[in-house]
Amino acid sequence: MSLEENNRNKGMQRFQASMHLGMGIVYLIFGVLVIYVRYFGAIELSAGVAYTLGGFMILYGLFRIWRGVAFFKQRQRPD
Repeated sequence: MSLEENNRNKGMQRFQASMHLGMGIVYLIFGVLVIYVRYFGAIELSAGVAYTLGGFMILYGLFRIWRGVAFFKQRQRPD
């Protein structure tokens, strides 16, 4: 593998890790927002649907953040 291809792969890995972190934060915010907005009655969702949807979004957001951190740790290892 040439140096240019290696740098391109590292750049792509950094981009993927950043996307995982960013999207994880977005999912966390939306999950909390769904639960919060339902609690104050701004959207017409039943409590079960709002808590289930919000909970799944929070769990998925945490998974994406974990995966992004794992990508960053993997990238820091010496090749």
